[in-house]
Amino acid sequence: SVGASTSPARITATHLLSCTLWPARADNASQEYYTALINVTVQEPGRGSPLTFRIDRGRYGLDSPKAEVRGQVLAPLPIHGVADHLGCDPQTRFFVPPNTKQWIALLQRGNCTFKEKISRAAFHNAVAVVIYNNKSKEEPVTMTHPGTGDIIAVMITELRGKDILSYLEKNISVQMTIAVGTRMPPKNFSRGSLVFVSISFIVLMIISSEWLIFYFIQKIRYTNARDRNQITLGDRSKK
Repeated sequence: SVGASTSPARITATHLLSCTLWPARADNASQEYYTALINVTVQEPGRGSPLTFRIDRGRYGLDSPKAEVRGQVLAPLPIHGVADHLGCDPQTRFFVPPNTKQWIALLQRGNCTFKEKISRAAFHNAVAVVIYNNKSKEEPVTMTHPGTGDIIAVMITELRGKDILSYLEKNISVQMTIAVGTRMPPKNFSRGSLVFVSISFIVLMIISSEWLIFYFIQKIRYTNARDRNQITLGDRSKK
């Protein structure tokens, strides 16, 4: 029958519809978030006054406490002579200088979940984790990391993260203060949602058009077959 058949076009259209779900789910622009105001102080040897700069484009993680914190910035130690910027390895370690009261881990995005990075730094008693992006032209995102407790987590751009890392790699002391910035309300309609709705509409139109064409072709075939049967029966009745 017409309703029982499934055409390749309908399968393809349904597959396209399911594929559009991922971008909409991955886009967190529809969630509210808090900006992080970050002040960085670099004390270079032989320099009289410290170098200071501010990062305004930081963003608190969704599951992070929205609170102020300060401390010395530390990057992971090399593992077997290889630099560890990600903090994903079970052997990730940090060298915490003596008499350091609070310290902040600096890690690069990628290779494992935000939760794994943050939890590993928390295990080594970091009070906060600053994760810098791994794409130069991408803005910080609202990280999700449920179950990481009271440790503060913030994301910054790749450019700023590598700036700070360059000082740490020279064994230059870097202090950081993270303060709560502005609460940004959720967007009513994110770019991902707009793309999803547009593609869904196109796919549904394809499905509808394909089904109508398929239905009329089947109807024509059925009508032709019925007419042939009637002609055959008529010829037989004349014999």
